[in-house]
Amino acid sequence: MNQLPNGARLIVKSNPSNRILAIECFFRVGSYFERREENGITNLVCNCILKGTKTRNALEIAETMETIGGEIHAAAGEDYAVVSTISTVADLDTALDVLSDVILNPTFPPDEVEKERQATLAAIRQIEDISPQYAYKQFRALLYEGHPYAMPPLGTSQTVRAITQQQMVKFHSDRFTASNMLVVVVGDVQADKIGPRIADAFSKMPVGHAEVFRVSRQFRPRLRAKTVTKDVEQSFIVIGFVTDSAASQDYVPLKVASSLLGAGVSSRLFVRLRDRQGLAYAVGAAMPGLLDKSHFYAYIGTRHEAVEQARKGLIETVHGLATEPIPADELERAKNVIVGQFRIAHQRNSDQAHFLGVYDMIGLGAKFDEVYCDLVKQVTADQVRAVAAKYFTAPTVTILRPPVKK
Repeated sequence: MNQLPNGARLIVKSNPSNRILAIECFFRVGSYFERREENGITNLVCNCILKGTKTRNALEIAETMETIGGEIHAAAGEDYAVVSTISTVADLDTALDVLSDVILNPTFPPDEVEKERQATLAAIRQIEDISPQYAYKQFRALLYEGHPYAMPPLGTSQTVRAITQQQMVKFHSDRFTASNMLVVVVGDVQADKIGPRIADAFSKMPVGHAEVFRVSRQFRPRLRAKTVTKDVEQSFIVIGFVTDSAASQDYVPLKVASSLLGAGVSSRLFVRLRDRQGLAYAVGAAMPGLLDKSHFYAYIGTRHEAVEQARKGLIETVHGLATEPIPADELERAKNVIVGQFRIAHQRNSDQAHFLGVYDMIGLGAKFDEVYCDLVKQVTADQVRAVAAKYFTAPTVTILRPPVKK
């Protein structure tokens, strides 16, 4: 980890195996840091940041990257936003020029802002038509009631309509600063060579003030339940629990617990609820890594008349992890799934750059990327049962189903 003269941080990972260069610029922004009335502004800013600068319009940005066979992207989530390029090492100058231009000099053309606003509103509406996504959105809003993670990164229809171009300009000016930026480079380059070029490209970036992160209030486990009625072909159930931040020592055992319960056709949820009882169209579990309090969730898509049986089955299977034996071969399979998926997800330079940046942004530090697989392999059955007993207590339950016919 190096620091640029303007205060931005830089991570360089040399990979001489190919001539592809990935540069990802992470910013400490996201829905977690948004004001409620501006929910969705980070996403809208990222969608518009590639639509015009002081010297290039949207077409010229796209064409410049196209002429070198490269790509440029921007995206936003809960805990960070990222603007990234992929190019060959030989085309570093062009890629870095475009990347720094869109980050430093976006103009947010009003016509492009309106196009992206309408596209975002369409994406929000589309979620309502996709049962798993809509059920999960409702679940998170219930689980995190009163907490920033209850706000969706896309924003709501009301907030997205209300965000002005002037607000976006100010938001970018205030938040896309050197103190808030981490640059990650992966490719056939050396830190002492690429560092000065990155520093020069962003030399005019204002220092600004680093976004301050404070751990949220403690969540007290309590039963929460909500049924959402909608004309859907199959019912969908999500249950879950608030856990701890990614930086917690419980993070890796919780990832193993999640894999054991819901990763693949040999997982407990799949075997017990789909294979044995025939309850599930889709079933699984996950635990995202987040900067603040994260969560574990399990889900099942089932026929309408089986909702209650499926709900009980989900809860019983998850609760059972704290007390039931965990055979050695079952634990090994769960850990192998994580390690295998991790390695497959690191094939490209852009993937490697992204993981390094994400781990830093969520409080684990970039070096976590080097030790994660070893930490997973060291997890014991007792550790899995311990985190299950600690966190999987009073579930939050969301059920998406059609109205009951009278």
